[in-house]
Amino acid sequence: MEDTDKIGGKLKLVFRIFAWISAGFGVVFFFIILIGGGTPEAPRLTSLLALALGLFYFVFFYFIAEILRLLTNIDLNTRKKGLGSMPD
Repeated sequence: MEDTDKIGGKLKLVFRIFAWISAGFGVVFFFIILIGGGTPEAPRLTSLLALALGLFYFVFFYFIAEILRLLTNIDLNTRKKGLGSMPD
């Protein structure tokens, strides 16, 4: 049981890190395209797309982390501790 708790905690942490990395990349690419853009191939409005995608992926990864937290809490609360294994 402790192994699943550790794995669940690590997965939650990994998805939260992915969420913040994607948000950071969205902001960085927003400024890069905004400052360096302006060509017909990459107009400056594309910077808003980069910002929106960064926000979308932030929400997506954070949502997955919260779902994992919910499932881990459900698993921990439904197991009966101290009663031993159930007979077949």
